[in-house]
Amino acid sequence: MPLGQRQLFVYWRVSVNDLPVALRALRDWQSGLAAQQPGLHCGLYRRSGTLEADATVMESYAIESAQSHPGIDDAMCQHIDQAGHALLQCWLRGVRHVEVFDALPA
Repeated sequence: MPLGQRQLFVYWRVSVNDLPVALRALRDWQSGLAAQQPGLHCGLYRRSGTLEADATVMESYAIESAQSHPGIDDAMCQHIDQAGHALLQCWLRGVRHVEVFDALPA
């Protein structure tokens, strides 16, 4: 199923010691968020190939729809930004970066 045009990507750093508990909390939160928003697809990634004391994590959010869809709107973007920061703030190493991208036509 295609993804909506506007997609959200969020990246942040966390101590590798805190990574398992932070990811568990984020996965639980993403599951609840997806249950509340029909078609919301949440992704979670870790930057590979680094042996640093901190891990870089990327979250992604997009709306899956059989029809053309504008994607993540401003209200959902703000909610993901604020609620995600509140959830993760005790584990964050630095700033949690939120970036919005529009898909280009094929």
